[in-house]
Amino acid sequence: MKIHTFAFLTVSLLVPAAFSQQCPFQDAKGNSVCATAPTTCTAAVKVEAVEATISTDALAALIRAKTAVTILDARSGKFDDGRRIPGATSLAASADEATIAATAGAKDGLVVTYCASLKCPASKNLATKLRALGYTNVLEYPEGIQGWTAAGKTVVKAE
Repeated sequence: MKIHTFAFLTVSLLVPAAFSQQCPFQDAKGNSVCATAPTTCTAAVKVEAVEATISTDALAALIRAKTAVTILDARSGKFDDGRRIPGATSLAASADEATIAATAGAKDGLVVTYCASLKCPASKNLATKLRALGYTNVLEYPEGIQGWTAAGKTVVKAE
C-alpha cells in the first residue's frame, strides 16, 4: 500500500508541472488561445474556441448516475432510424428557436448532442447553434449512435 501511495504522490506532483508548460486550449485552426509566455495560460478562453466533447463511457456514466442532462439526437429525415440513446429527444439543427427552447431545457443546463457517427456533422451543427443561442453547457458526443451501439450500450425506440 505504501508503494501505491508513493507512486500516486509522485504522479500528482509531477503531472501539474508537466502541463503548466503548455497551454491545452486551441482554436479551430490549432493556434494557442493562451498567453504567449510558455509557462502561463492566463488568456481568457472564448467558449467558441474550445469544442467540448464527451466520450461513450462518460455519457453512459451520466445516464447511469441519473445526472440532470438533456440528450439531443440531431439526426433528422432519412438519417433518423428511430433508435435513441436512453433519455434522448430528437431535435434537428435546423429547428427554430421556439422548438429549441421547448426541447433543450434551461440555457445553463447540461446538454449533450449526438447524431449518426463521427462523419455526421449534425451534432456539431446543433451544438454550435445552441451555443449561439446562449446555451452555456453544451457537449457533443461525436461518436453518435454508431459509436454507442458499437460499445454495446443500450438503445431505445423513439417515442
